[in-house]
Amino acid sequence: MWTPCPMVLDEPVKILGLEPEDFTVVAALPLVLAFFFDALASFGLTFLLGAMLYFAKRGKPPGALLHTLHALELTRIPGLLGPKRQRYSAW
Repeated sequence: MWTPCPMVLDEPVKILGLEPEDFTVVAALPLVLAFFFDALASFGLTFLLGAMLYFAKRGKPPGALLHTLHALELTRIPGLLGPKRQRYSAW
C-alpha cells in the first residue's frame, strides 16, 4: 500500500524559479553591468533579465531554452547534428 509523501524527490532543483545555471548568470550580472551603468540601472536590467528567463522557461523541461537556441542556429550543442535537414546520398 502506498502512503502519501509530503516531499517530491524527483523534482529538479530551482532557486527562485530558475535553474542553478540561470540563477548564477542572473546573480553575477549586476557585477558586470556595474562597469557600464550605475547601480540602479544594473539591478533593474538584472531584474528584467531574470523575469524574462523565468517567463520564457516556465512550463518547459530543463534545457528547452538551449535546444531552442540550437534550433535557431544561435549556439551549437556538442554531440548533436545541426538543425537543418541534411541529405545523405551515394550520388
